Amino acid sequence: MIQQHGGNILQYENILDFSANINPLGIPESVRKAIIANIDCIEKYPDPDSTELRKKLAVHEGVNAENIVCGNGADDLIFRIVHALKPQKALVCAPSFSEYSRALSEVNCDICEHELTESSGFAVTESILEQLDSTYDICFVCTPNNPTGQLIAPEILQKLSQKCLKNNIILVCDECFMGFVRNSENYTIRNFFNDRCIILKAFTKLYATPGIRLGYAVCDSTEIADRLKNSGQFWNVSSLAQKVGTAALDEAEYVRKTIEIITAERRFLASELTDMGAKIFDSSANFLLFKSHTGLCEKMLAEGILIRDCQNFSRLSAGFYRIAVRTHDKNLLLINVLRRCING
Repeated sequence: MIQQHGGNILQYENILDFSANINPLGIPESVRKAIIANIDCIEKYPDPDSTELRKKLAVHEGVNAENIVCGNGADDLIFRIVHALKPQKALVCAPSFSEYSRALSEVNCDICEHELTESSGFAVTESILEQLDSTYDICFVCTPNNPTGQLIAPEILQKLSQKCLKNNIILVCDECFMGFVRNSENYTIRNFFNDRCIILKAFTKLYATPGIRLGYAVCDSTEIADRLKNSGQFWNVSSLAQKVGTAALDEAEYVRKTIEIITAERRFLASELTDMGAKIFDSSANFLLFKSHTGLCEKMLAEGILIRDCQNFSRLSAGFYRIAVRTHDKNLLLINVLRRCING
């Protein structure tokens, strides 16, 4: 039972979902109120420029609003980037999020993989710099990476940014899970930004709003931002999504509490899984990648819990699984069921 992505639970009844990496605190109350208060806005077309939201994002990100492009989730922006820029040769890491390659294949791009090895804990190392040369048009990296949770070391990000600038390569840095990282300001590509860089971010995971669909891209180049804006559909962000984003950006305490809980619970899950004999890979996100017995997904599903089988990620095989970090009571349920399924 292998799913293309996590969170596909509609075909199941009474299932506890650990396959989707959504904030376990749920929707912030201010966001919930914003949805209710603005429900009537669905009777009108949304602002195609997301003007109010982009102004607030500009303050939040410390850039000009002209350098921000909003989209119908980060996925929408991945496809916008690819269709706007039409790269002929791309480098993607493997394992990583599959939508980069899916989007690139739509424009008949030559897709090359940079293998992240199990022996290095799936970390991005300087070897990516050796593979990347002037024949590439675009490079996608993800930090923390999905499904490994690995951050890219700042010194690697700096060298990667510099090499892409030197060789006129667009560097797309997916930071959709950066909101769960303690001291995230030390790990963002913003510290090494140049006009070849694009950052991807989303409200989906951090603010527990996957059904709303809202993401944004931060570009150092206004020319690239304009090209992204003019790619894809005209009304790409719904009125409700714009109101949700505007409200969510005020939730500093919610984010602080999220990081605190995720850090503690991730440590708890890693310790318990290690005691069961599973191989844990270091994560800084709200999920964990681990290696254990094959067939574990089916056993867990029979017990009413859905985890992510990762063998359809490029370079991962049967026996790799990803679990979301949830609240302590849910995590205890998961551990008890995992213990029965792994150890009998």
